[in-house]
Amino acid sequence: MISIFRAWYRRNFSAPGTVELALLLAACFILVYWFMWLFGPIIVALCLAYCLDWAVRFLERRFHLKRKWAAALTMLAFIGIAAGIVVFLAPRVVNQGTEFYNNIMLYGQDTAQQAEEAPAAQQGQQDAAVPENSGQAYADTFDAAVAQKLYTFVEPLPDPWPSMLTPQTLKNYVHSARVFIMANLASILKNQIMPSVVNAMSWAVYMIIVPIFMFLMLANKQALQRRVVKYLLPSNTVLIKVLWPKLNSQLESYINGSLMHIAISALANCLLFWAFGLNYGTLLGVCMGFSVVIPYVGAVLVGVPVLLIAAVQFGFVPFLGWFLAAWLVLQLADSYALTPLLFSKTMDLDAFSILLSIMVFGTLWGFWGVFFSIPLARFIATLITQWPRQEPEGKKSPAVQKS
Repeated sequence: MISIFRAWYRRNFSAPGTVELALLLAACFILVYWFMWLFGPIIVALCLAYCLDWAVRFLERRFHLKRKWAAALTMLAFIGIAAGIVVFLAPRVVNQGTEFYNNIMLYGQDTAQQAEEAPAAQQGQQDAAVPENSGQAYADTFDAAVAQKLYTFVEPLPDPWPSMLTPQTLKNYVHSARVFIMANLASILKNQIMPSVVNAMSWAVYMIIVPIFMFLMLANKQALQRRVVKYLLPSNTVLIKVLWPKLNSQLESYINGSLMHIAISALANCLLFWAFGLNYGTLLGVCMGFSVVIPYVGAVLVGVPVLLIAAVQFGFVPFLGWFLAAWLVLQLADSYALTPLLFSKTMDLDAFSILLSIMVFGTLWGFWGVFFSIPLARFIATLITQWPRQEPEGKKSPAVQKS
């Protein structure tokens, strides 16, 4: 056992600087895991600055600007775009999100519970003109429509199935299933997603501190890199010159492709939902855009609400079929045309690695761990494949030989 561990250690940590780099990565993971509340703004600023560095380099090359001026123009453009999103898009998304959350809470309540709460609600709203509860009417119509569709399959069956599973019985089953599913969904939204996303104090701090850190990182990139190389990274410059360019090229391509993927997918889905008049179209379109960051799982998590809302709103009519056909065509175009075009050279993770990274990082950091699971998995995969190793025969690894 000791000999196996010794051979593994010599193969992976014989190159100069590999031990120091491994200890540095482990220390960074521990600091982020235990002190995320402290380093959160710095990490967010670092990620955003990393995404905007290409724009600064473009301005330097194209217009021959000094780096500080290029960084200032990039930050002005970024703040302008962010302000436009906050002013024009965020209020609509927040309003639709609030309405969606309230309806989910409503759909998750049982009829008996609603009957008990109705007198108290009416007593507290005597002086207000309260519109009719259209959400509950939608839910009751949905229950009846699903029960009727199920009964069309049960009715031709031999006795005693038609007499046992009457339309009313099926409607009760559908109602119980809907209440159970919506109650659990409401619990997940309330206890897990909402605390991670909706935190007014954190957002206020990030909106002030993060842009400042971003500008300083972009404007003083060379000085900060020299400090990192001098005080943190291992002394073997060959290791850094070989390993970092490969990591940087793949990560930069993946991140830029992901940003384009989110924007295109969100815009296309919003236009589709708007064209069909789907409720919460802007909210669902933005969620569909961000869901592409989480392959497989994201499409299911957002796709199920889209299907349920469409079924409840449109009913089981031919118009629902046209909507589902158009939506499926859009998803197929995204999966088989847009994704390969953007990630043909960087997205080479298999399904097992993707699902494992979602599970591991989601367990460690919750919602944001799931959101950033694929970039982290891409970073780890690149680190493993490009790590300088010493072959058993004593030959240097190809990465070291090329240097």
